[in-house]
Amino acid sequence: MIPWAIISAVNGDLKLGMAIFILYVIILIVHQLLEPRIVGNNIGIHPVFTLIAMYTGFKFSGIIGLFIGPIVLIILQNVFETMIDNGIVKTILDRK
Repeated sequence: MIPWAIISAVNGDLKLGMAIFILYVIILIVHQLLEPRIVGNNIGIHPVFTLIAMYTGFKFSGIIGLFIGPIVLIILQNVFETMIDNGIVKTILDRK
C-alpha cells in the first residue's frame, strides 16, 4: 500500500495518497494489536505467550514456525496441566 500511496501523491492526487497511507496505518495497528489477542482467545493462551511462541517458531523454522510455535505451546500447556492435575509435579517436588 505504501508504493500505491507514494505513486498517487507523486501523480498529483495527494488526497488519495494520504487516505491510502492512513488506511495502511490503521490496518497495521489492528494487525499488530488485535490479531494476537484474537488468536490467543481462540486457542486459550495469553496473547503475549502466543506472540512469543510465534516469534520463537519463526526464528527456529521460518514461516512454517509461525504456525508450529503456537501448536507446540498448546501441546506443552496441555501436558503440564495434565501433570499438575494428576499430582505428578507435586510428588516430584515433595520427594527429598
